Formats: sequence, structure tokens, C-alpha cells
Amino acid sequence: MPLYPDGKDRIRAQLERIDCGEKVWALDVGQLTDEQFTALQKLKAGLGHPVPESPELVYLGRHHYNSRVTGDGYEIEDLVRQVEAAMAVDSTIETERHMTALVSAHQREDGFGFRVRDRVILELQQRKPKGEIYSAVPKGDGGGPKKHKKQRSP
Repeated sequence: MPLYPDGKDRIRAQLERIDCGEKVWALDVGQLTDEQFTALQKLKAGLGHPVPESPELVYLGRHHYNSRVTGDGYEIEDLVRQVEAAMAVDSTIETERHMTALVSAHQREDGFGFRVRDRVILELQQRKPKGEIYSAVPKGDGGGPKKHKKQRSP
């Protein structure tokens, strides 16, 4: 299982601390499956990039919070759902020259009238040997609730 049993709770608590202005440190929250980790290693090696050493992932949350809560108008629980969806066992690794992501295999209703496909953006150099869940992007959200002034659907 990619998120540890308490991973969602740890992410939620971390985001609440950030929301209160507290200083936070990276938390262990999950790991890639063997298949995801092997795919990541092969893709990185094929690009001539350093190959990750560990499937473990940590979460700091500041960038995710600033982008999605402050920037787009999402709530903390929305951010937890974004990470959870992208960290599913059947999510796939996508990598480009300057970006690596774990992408959900399925669309989900975001509660604001959009069907989104969540992507967790991974930072693989900063916290070696572990990777970091740097942010999550709900692709297809039309810019988020703030941009469209959308209210949560019942």
C-alpha cells in the first residue's frame, strides 16, 4: 500500500500545522509499490538522471498548501484526497526532463463539478535517499474553486 495506514492522518495534521503557521518537518507517509519504484528507476536511468535509492516518500506540505489552499482555494481535506488518489497502487510514474509524477489511473469527482486526474509531483534529490511528495495537482480542475468561484457540490 503506497500510503502508510496513518499516512492520510499525518498529511492532514501536517497541513493543519501549516495552516496555523507552525514550523513543520518532513514526515514519512508512504512508499512506492515495487512496480512503481522499478518503473521510476528505469525511467530516470534512461534519462541519464540519478536513480532513486529508496521507494520511501516523505511529505513536507508547504508548497502543496501554498499552491492549492492559498492559491486555488481548496480546503485541507481536498489536499488529502489529492495525495491519496495519486498514491494509489495502480497509479503510474511519468517523468520528463524536469518533472517526475505519480499519476492516478482514474478520474475522481473533485466536489466542485470537475472530474480530475490527480498527480503527485515528486522531488527526488532534496531528501535522499527518500523521495518527497512535493505537491499534488488535480489535473482538469479548471484552475480550482477560487478561479471559478465554485461552491462544493452536495
